[in-house]
Amino acid sequence: MSVQVVLEDTELILDISGWTSITTLKRKIKIPYNSVVEVQTGSFKFPLTSIKRTGITTLDYKAGIFLIDGKKHFLTYHEDNKVIILSLKENEFDKVVIESEDPEQLANNILLRCSSLK
Repeated sequence: MSVQVVLEDTELILDISGWTSITTLKRKIKIPYNSVVEVQTGSFKFPLTSIKRTGITTLDYKAGIFLIDGKKHFLTYHEDNKVIILSLKENEFDKVVIESEDPEQLANNILLRCSSLK
């Protein structure tokens, strides 16, 4: 997978590699836990009205920075039904959508570290 999630003490870090780092012009995204407003799992439907800032979209792969309904999103996924969706405040992005082999477990691990959501 081209994005690795690293859970630190005060923030989660997305380590981005491969084609995803090239197409998104990002190698690392740091998200302080106190900027996480909501953590969801499930499915993400990519709207046809989105505006691509950087990245790539194919039928089975989305990666990059997109404006969706006026909000800045960072997306990286193949399977839209195996994602975790982070809603953020006071961050570079309004939402981050990433694929995970076990989205429920990743969401639980993030929630355990988010004191603002307890």
